[in-house]
Amino acid sequence: MAVYASAIYPVPNRFVNVGKEPAPGTVTAGTYTLPVTQFKPVDKYTYLEDAAWRNAMAELYNLVQGVRISDISIGGPLFADGIGYPLMSICGDYWQAVSGGVTGTTSSLSGSVSIGATTVVVASGTGISVGQLVSIGGTGTTAQEVRQVSAISAGLAPGTLTLNSALYQGHASGGTVIAYSSQAGITHNFALLNSGLGGGGSTASQPPTYTYEDFSGVPAASGARQYAYACYSEVTITGEAAGLVTWDGKITAIASVIAASTPTTSLTSVIPQPAWNSTVQLGGAGTNNSADWKLTLSRKLSPKFTNSGQQDPFAIARGAMGAALSFTFDPASDESEFLYYLANSQPTAQITATNGLPGTNLATLVIKAQVAAFDTGELDDSKDVFGFVETVKCVANTTNAGPSAGFSPISIALTNGVINY
Repeated sequence: MAVYASAIYPVPNRFVNVGKEPAPGTVTAGTYTLPVTQFKPVDKYTYLEDAAWRNAMAELYNLVQGVRISDISIGGPLFADGIGYPLMSICGDYWQAVSGGVTGTTSSLSGSVSIGATTVVVASGTGISVGQLVSIGGTGTTAQEVRQVSAISAGLAPGTLTLNSALYQGHASGGTVIAYSSQAGITHNFALLNSGLGGGGSTASQPPTYTYEDFSGVPAASGARQYAYACYSEVTITGEAAGLVTWDGKITAIASVIAASTPTTSLTSVIPQPAWNSTVQLGGAGTNNSADWKLTLSRKLSPKFTNSGQQDPFAIARGAMGAALSFTFDPASDESEFLYYLANSQPTAQITATNGLPGTNLATLVIKAQVAAFDTGELDDSKDVFGFVETVKCVANTTNAGPSAGFSPISIALTNGVINY
C-alpha cells in the first residue's frame, strides 16, 4: 500500500525575525523580519565518550551529552534598515542624528535623565504632540538620541514625555530637547563600545544581545526555533559593481528551543541597494575605478562554560574587534591607489552606498575609516587590462569613536526611517 507525506514545508515560506533581548539569553519575540537568503543554524552538542577498559574488546561503552552551543551563518542583500541589527550586535556603541529635520519646538530637560529612562520632563511641552520625533542631547554630537513621543502628561509646563523606548545615555538637566515638525530620515551611528552599556546593552563593554527566530514550519506546534544570546563574531559588507550590495555574518548563540508561539512577519518597505550606486573616497578624493569593495568586522568571542548545572555557556564574552577593507581597482589609470600601500600614507577611507530613492525613501550606508593602512597591494593582470588588488587594516583612532570614547577602528552611519535600534 502506497504511503504519502502528511506534510511538506516549502523553503520560500521561510522567514527570520530578530528581537533585542532585555538581558543576555532572555528569549525574545522578533520585532523585525530580516530579508535574508541564507540562514544556516547548527546546534552543536559535545558528546563525551566512555572508553574505559572493561575486560572486553569493545571501543565505546557510553556516549554522554556534554555542553552545547549554536553556530549560525546568515546573509543576503543589504537593506539599509535591517543591517543595523548586526552592526549594533558587533559594534555596540550608538548615537543618532536627524536628517533634514525641520524644528517645530525647542525645549530643555527640567531634570537629569538616567540611562534606561522611558520618560523625560521638559521645561515646556507646549507645541509637542504624540507621534512627533524628539531629539535629546546636543545636536551633532555623540550625545544625541532620537525617540518618538508616545504620550504627554496633562501638565505642559513642565511636561512629561513618554518615549517609544528607553534612552541609552544619561543626560544632564538643561539639555536640549528638539521636537521636529518634519524630517527626511534618522541617521544611526555605530562604533566600537569601549565602556558602559552602549546601545541598550546590559553588561559593561558588551554589545546588546538578540534572539533570532527561524520559521520553517517544521518544528512542532509553532513551526519555529529560537536562538537566544546571539552574538556576531563577523559581519562583512560587499559591494561588487555589477550586483547588489550584500552582507553576511557569523553568529554564536545558545542552543535552539522551539518557539512557544508562531511568529509573524514584520516586513521592511526598504529596497536593496545596487552596488554601482556606491562611491569610494580615499584621502578625501573620489575614485571612479573601484570595481568592488568589502568591509570585514571581526570580533573575538569566547563562550564560557562553567560547572553551574547548565549545558549552555554561563556567558558569551565579546573581546577585541578589528576592521578591514579590501578593494579591486579595475582598470588602473595610474598608481594612485597602489602608492598608498608603498608609502604607508594611511589615508582616510569612506564608502557611501545608497538605494538612490528620493525624500524619506532614501536609505544610505556610510563606512568611515579615519586611518586606512594599506597592508597589501599588487598589480592584477588576470583580466584584459591591468588593475590593483589591495587590502586595508583599519587602525583604531579617537575620531571614529562614539559616546563611550576611547578608540574605534571604524564608524558606520545608516540613514533610514527606523526610530532607534
